[in-house]
Order: sequence, then structure tokens, then C-alpha cells
Amino acid sequence: MQHDTDLGKTEWNLLKIFDCSPQCKYAVIILNRPLHWKHDILFRIWENAQINVTVDGGTHRWVDYLKEQGIDLLNGKHSQYVPNLITGDMDSCSPAVLEKLRSMGSVIIETPDQDHSDYTKALRQLRQYAKKKHINLKAVYVFVDSSGRFDHIVGNINTLYKSDKLIGQIQVIQIASDSLTWVLKPGFHSISIPNILVQNNTWCGLLPIGTPVNCISTTGLKWNLNNATMQIGGLISSSNTYDNCSEVNVSTDSVVIWTMGIDPLQESMCSVE
Repeated sequence: MQHDTDLGKTEWNLLKIFDCSPQCKYAVIILNRPLHWKHDILFRIWENAQINVTVDGGTHRWVDYLKEQGIDLLNGKHSQYVPNLITGDMDSCSPAVLEKLRSMGSVIIETPDQDHSDYTKALRQLRQYAKKKHINLKAVYVFVDSSGRFDHIVGNINTLYKSDKLIGQIQVIQIASDSLTWVLKPGFHSISIPNILVQNNTWCGLLPIGTPVNCISTTGLKWNLNNATMQIGGLISSSNTYDNCSEVNVSTDSVVIWTMGIDPLQESMCSVE
């Protein structure tokens, strides 16, 4: 997903998420939210991950999703879909399911600390697990569809902002069925946009959450920013799209959220499968 060049430019190619390139060692985290992905796509991402994590009620979400595809995870015949790690305060996951998955090889770590979300704690536990297993992760893909709970949405963004402290210099990408969201750190970024998203004028946005962005410039957007200042209560770049361009460049002096719609991309992948 992310590549840092010698010139200080960070290149982003979102198709690597779905290509499941073996060169990109990544982990998958499934939170307690619905899973709306076509099974061929989600299974491919899961099966090629170095580490798979389910978080509290996300464990039931995963078990139920598999059941919808005709797979009974708990019968012991589908070890490739057993999570490597299960974390959370476990207030949304039955002890019976946990014990069954433990017997099938899952490492279960209960994290009762209520000062942090289960998502936040899962990143911290993932870091420790990867270190113990000597796995050098490059990315973490977090499956989390949004909901009407605005506090949950903001809480997830908050976790993105502090992900460096939780898991180190590993990029964390939030994946919903209709969007991708991640943090752009200060510097220059080049984001490759699949042609199908350009052709469909799919939405995208740059959001200065938490602190102002004092100077940000872009190319490749329909409404570009030119040494602009952005802050909540002032200018933000929401409901933007692409200017017939397959590359968006962003230069920013501060951390900023990049978010983009992917509906046409998922539809095209489903039609190919």
C-alpha cells in the first residue's frame, strides 16, 4: 500500500490491498461491525495475511460471515480461517466460542482496560504478537464499516491518529465496504487512483481532524488546495473528486485524514470474480 521513495515522497497504491501481494506483509483486524465484502475478495485478503485478528464481538462477526458462506468454523475443518489472535474486553463474545477457538490455535488476550477502545488495544497487542513471532509487518488493514454511532466513528479516527504510538511505523488502513481511510503524515504523498474511480467521479476528501493544517497543497483533484489552511470550523475538503487524473498529489505540513469512496471498484472486482 505504502512506499517511501528516496526523494521523501510517499507513494500509495490502494490496489495492493486487493492484490494481496506477497511482498507486502500485512495483518488483518476485524472489528465488531458488519462485513459486506464479497467472500472471494475478503477470503483472499484474509488467507494472504501474515496475522489475522478478531476483536471481541468481531469474532462473532467473522464466525457468522463464514457461516453465510457455508463454512462452519467451529467444526474444526477450516483451520485457515481461525484467527491467530483474539483481543478485547470480551463483553461481546461468548466464552464457549472463545474456548473453542483457543483449542483450535487462537491466542486469546483479554484487555479489560476501559480507558482505551478495543481497537486501540488490539493494535498494541498485534505489535507484541508480531514481535514475538518475528514478523515485520508493513501494513494493517482494519475492516470497520461505519454506523450511526458518531462516537464510534470519531473513536476509530482517534485510534488512527495515535497508531504510530501503538504499533510503530506501520501504516493502518481502515477498510469499509464503500470507502478507505488513512492518515497522511507531514510531507509529500502521491496517491494512485484506479481509473474506474476517476471515470465515476467517486468522492474523496481531506479532513483536518484534531489540529489545524497550516499549509496544504494538492494536484489531481477537481477542487485543489493551494497553500491552504484547513481546520474544523473553517475550510475542509469534503465531497471532492478527481480532475480526470489517475494520481493525486498532496503536500501537507501537518497530519491530515485522507478518505475515498470505492463503491465502483468493489463492484468491478465482484464482476470479475
